[in-house]
Amino acid sequence: MKKLILLYLFILSVSHFLVGQTLIKDVNEAIELAKNHNLDLQISRQNAQIQSWNVTAVKGARLPQLKFTTALDYNFLLPTQLIPAQFFGGKEGEFRSIQFGVPYNLTAGMEGNMPLWNAGLKQEVEIAKTNQKIGDLQTLVLQDDISTQVARLYFATIFTQIYLDITKQNLANVDTIAHITHERKEKGLIDQLEFNRVRSTRLAVEDILHQNEMAYQKNLNQLRLAVGDSTFKASPLNPFSILERGLLPPFSKMEKGRGRSVVTDEVAVPRLQLRAAQFSLAQEQLKKEQKLKLPILSAYTRYSEQAQRNKFNFLNFNEKWFGIGVAGLRFEAPIYSGHIRESGIARARVNADIAQMQLENDRRKYDSETRDLRITYNEAVNSLKINREAYQLSEENMKLVLIKYKGGILGYDQYLNVLNETLNAQNKYLRTLADVLINGKLLEIRNSY
Repeated sequence: MKKLILLYLFILSVSHFLVGQTLIKDVNEAIELAKNHNLDLQISRQNAQIQSWNVTAVKGARLPQLKFTTALDYNFLLPTQLIPAQFFGGKEGEFRSIQFGVPYNLTAGMEGNMPLWNAGLKQEVEIAKTNQKIGDLQTLVLQDDISTQVARLYFATIFTQIYLDITKQNLANVDTIAHITHERKEKGLIDQLEFNRVRSTRLAVEDILHQNEMAYQKNLNQLRLAVGDSTFKASPLNPFSILERGLLPPFSKMEKGRGRSVVTDEVAVPRLQLRAAQFSLAQEQLKKEQKLKLPILSAYTRYSEQAQRNKFNFLNFNEKWFGIGVAGLRFEAPIYSGHIRESGIARARVNADIAQMQLENDRRKYDSETRDLRITYNEAVNSLKINREAYQLSEENMKLVLIKYKGGILGYDQYLNVLNETLNAQNKYLRTLADVLINGKLLEIRNSY
């Protein structure tokens, strides 16, 4: 009964642990998880939202503005003026001091402004719209970069996991050899040198195992950070099942040697689209600098009422209030600005030229990167089956050499040669498979635009 209870508790704890983890079966799920949970992406989306509010604020500057104003003044020292006393019937040459105003003044009123013609302000709206578009595109570019990063980290994690399993098997094979050599040494069939060489080989394989364990944990930690999920766990993958289950990206049918043209339309590619928007922004800023030389026409109106009291008593509405109202047009035409506007126009023109060159430069880089990806992918696909066959042959040779070494048919040097060939075949096959999967996924991301 106790055993059944312990078994039940063990199963319950294991199931609870597994439920708490996010188990991802392929790279596409990892990328989707990153799109929804990556904090850098979430911050970028919020920044793009801020840009949309900036557009609203700039548009509001072109609409009529109306505000209420009020001011309470306490004149603790009133102005005094000397006036000749003869104006009040006094003697000539004498003066009287006259104090002006009252201590307390309360002013309340409305003020309105409306731009009638302001080309620079209109251009500000276009700049704000372009900045909003740039904010959205920066999010798309970041999303594209994170998808690429997740794809690389996902396969790096998967392949270090595969390396771990293979290294464990290699260590088990070396342990078998070590056990055999130990028995032979005890019987006096081999000398200490061969026994030490076997132990040295085992230590080397064990060190490779620890290095792979460290690499796996580091890749997994970076992948969890990229996808924004600390419980992320990738499903294990059999390196041979990729070919058998048809898990290669849909580029194996890609034309080879025919030089398929690279799509570099900035309307489709976020990176080039962003550069095009930055070029457009530079052009809009140049137009703004040029329009600052144009005159500005605006309308304004103000109306206020003022109460003046000797005592602080503004709630007595029987006392008189004095009204002031004004309305008019304001016309401003720049004449001379000390070459500030001319330098602004020249600077904006150079910035526009730079943005145009950056767009063309990024277009060429994108073309070159895509061609490199396609070349690497095609070459990896060509050599994948060959390397797989070599890998399988090396595995078979490893089994045979264990049998022959155990039977005393082969010496340790022959076993060591087969072991090194097996390690090379394993590494080459897995590197080729990684090139196929990583570059294939990157091409798939690029071709999705």
